[in-house]
Amino acid sequence: MDHTEDFPQHAACAVSAAAQALGVPTSKTDSLPELVRLGERAVFRLCGGDVIARVERSADRWEEADREVRAARWLAGQSFPVTRPLPGKQPVLAEDLVVTLWEAVQGEWTVPRELARLLRTLHRLIPPPSLGLPDLDPFHRVAERIDTAPGLDTTQRALLRAHHRDLVARWPTVTPVLGTHVIHGDAHIGNVLATDHGVVLFDLDGICWGPPEWDLTLTALYRDLGWHTDAEYAAFCDAYGFDVTAWDGYPLYKAVRELCMTTWLAQKGGENPAIDTEIDRRVSDLAEPGRPRSWNPY
Repeated sequence: MDHTEDFPQHAACAVSAAAQALGVPTSKTDSLPELVRLGERAVFRLCGGDVIARVERSADRWEEADREVRAARWLAGQSFPVTRPLPGKQPVLAEDLVVTLWEAVQGEWTVPRELARLLRTLHRLIPPPSLGLPDLDPFHRVAERIDTAPGLDTTQRALLRAHHRDLVARWPTVTPVLGTHVIHGDAHIGNVLATDHGVVLFDLDGICWGPPEWDLTLTALYRDLGWHTDAEYAAFCDAYGFDVTAWDGYPLYKAVRELCMTTWLAQKGGENPAIDTEIDRRVSDLAEPGRPRSWNPY
């Protein structure tokens, strides 16, 4: 994984090259792409905001990017409201990085109930075998992030590794009750926008086969963190038809989600003091499961 300080600049060059390769009009790409978000991958806005580019941190993520594009095209073909990749052969390998270009979604943040309605539909769809969806790996990239996240000290890395090992050992001890279905993999309110034509789901890089409980846990966790109100969570459960917190496996799924959220944020160590403080807080909290959380969203 590329953690060098020049990754955003490198990624911006890759976006420009990919746009040219896909024939996006030059008049719309002669200005530098605008960096929107930097995390697991870099996200840029270009073409006056009409196009979103996603750049993976290394070329070995080609398969995941390819699957995301194919999954989006399949879902669009099912009339499922999802962000759409631009026409043409994607992903694009540019500047030794993997780039995908997407139609931008113009909308506003919405409420958890709308996410629940999307998930209820998504979980009922049957994809073609050719899509090749993998099985859920709840610890995907967790070990890699712990090893490479900048700013973690030796004690913090040791704590996270021990917590990771414990959760991996405990994962098989709970049995989901909703079966195995197509799941989004990172289903939270930040991946949904309300548009003039309805709500739209995006960021499909984690789509896979797995228990719907995994998708539902994030909204429950956000409620527990105070990011959603009790009323918003109740409406979410009513719209989906299931309250994951009533399932005996929820505490374990919640703990795994907390670890994933912490190690994801740890990749952003050194960006600014507020993020560094948040990382320290989360790592310390993971050592004490019963401690009330006062986490900030990122």
